[in-house]
Amino acid sequence: MLRTLYGYLTRDLIKVTLLALVVVTLLMTVLAILQPLRKYGLAGMQALKLFLFTLPAMLSFTLPVAGLFAATLIYGRFSQDNELLASRASGVSTLSLMRPALGLGAVVTVLSLALGNFIAPDLSSIAAMIRSDVREFIYQPLKRRGYIELRREGSRHIIHADVVDAEHDTLRGVVYAYVRDPKQPRGPDEKPRPGGMFLASAAAAYLDFYRDAAGRSRLVVQPIAPSITRVGETVGPAQAPESESLRFVVPLDPPVKEKPSWYNWEKLIETHRDPSRHPEINGRLEQIKQWVCSDLLSDTIIEAIDATRRYDKFRLGDEVYVLGAASASKDADGGAVLTGAPPGEDGPPVTVTVLRRGHKIETLTAARGRVNIAWSQFAERAHVTLKLDGEVTSVTEGIDGGSRRRMAEWNRGEIPVPADVRERTERIRLGDLYRNPKQFSRSEKVERHVEYLLDKRITHLRNALVAEMNARVAYGLSCFLLVAMGAALGVIYRGGQVISAFALSAIPASIITALILMGKGMVRNPAVRPEYGLACIWGGIAALLVADAVIYMRLARR
Repeated sequence: MLRTLYGYLTRDLIKVTLLALVVVTLLMTVLAILQPLRKYGLAGMQALKLFLFTLPAMLSFTLPVAGLFAATLIYGRFSQDNELLASRASGVSTLSLMRPALGLGAVVTVLSLALGNFIAPDLSSIAAMIRSDVREFIYQPLKRRGYIELRREGSRHIIHADVVDAEHDTLRGVVYAYVRDPKQPRGPDEKPRPGGMFLASAAAAYLDFYRDAAGRSRLVVQPIAPSITRVGETVGPAQAPESESLRFVVPLDPPVKEKPSWYNWEKLIETHRDPSRHPEINGRLEQIKQWVCSDLLSDTIIEAIDATRRYDKFRLGDEVYVLGAASASKDADGGAVLTGAPPGEDGPPVTVTVLRRGHKIETLTAARGRVNIAWSQFAERAHVTLKLDGEVTSVTEGIDGGSRRRMAEWNRGEIPVPADVRERTERIRLGDLYRNPKQFSRSEKVERHVEYLLDKRITHLRNALVAEMNARVAYGLSCFLLVAMGAALGVIYRGGQVISAFALSAIPASIITALILMGKGMVRNPAVRPEYGLACIWGGIAALLVADAVIYMRLARR
């Protein structure tokens, strides 16, 4: 008899759970994708992909609610129809009748933990859709609106096209705009920065898509014979080519900021162990790594000038730039400052000798010089800028005897970083950089920014990861406790009606969900000690466990 009774209860529990799951999940999924559909103007196939990516995430939230609702409804009806009374009269205890509900609670818990920790994080983000179909993400708004705007920290990339040929990755009637927004200080040593704009218009442009070594998507815009315009402060390539070689690299970051909720359990643990895996932390460490590269180059130049008074590692195409100076030092920004001998003293001035295929073509002489490393927004690589100022004299060599001229200053940019310095920099691991910055650089600027990153960004990220892990486990465990409570409340209060069953199940579920979300927010808040948030998360689970124990003790006395 017990086997028949358990089968009857189990079939009804599964049937109602599945029915509630389908209705609630579809409703929640449609509501979740409405905003992205309006904001990004997604096509039919993209909308379908977004729906499929969002569905697993919604299932992890709606499955416990469906199980709770089904347990409350079935056991409430079982009690209301006096089937419980008949079972007890046959010698079946009330607690033994709870086994199907407890089994449902266990299944719901396992499925919820699997969905929330392993399946949904890999599919639920909008970024997952964009990573899988980046071309459509670019071409759809270009076709529909005629332009697309891509934002990154402090800058905007705007692409306009009159005609879009997606099949051949070609645009016609193209205007590319790079807008650098004014910058306010956000960290140590940062200064306000005025904005500026760089425009390139062309009859046509080619597009190319690729992924860098870190797996980040990039768009390359290569206009054909572009017309260049700069507005405000100078931004853009240091020397705009006159040919078709001008190309712009546009980062295709996800339109929404990456969150720990997108991570599966393995990635949560790995990111907590090594925060440099996070895109924001990774980007800031890459910036610090550029400063380390600048320090390494400056140290190399200073050592060479002190030893031989010359440095000859700079090459651009078939040209070699040989630096000469009486002495060299490092400034506060990590650049190398070249100094010539004072007037009346023996020693060389600051010189830059330009060699082409081993032949001298120009010699520049000045009282001061400077070597800087900058980051090219358009080629996404570090490059060197050489600068001379203070009555620069240029002597060119030629068949006709050459020429001599004077200028206020001279500079040459877009010079690749010497291979030896670049290789030493590439060997630096980002995780080692923030753990022990003194191992790679003695710069106070690097140490200050690493300390700022540790105190602010990394601490906040780790708190967010801890909050996410605890919230997921707590929510999964609450599924079993809530389903068990729902079945018991249905028996006690005879909640056989849909409205009363929903009310009985919604109250404890709402309280637990609110406590978990509140505790999660407290752990992530740097102004609150994380222990208080964890106490809030697990305090709700403890209270639910105590409530279940009290309720089942009451059932045992029946």
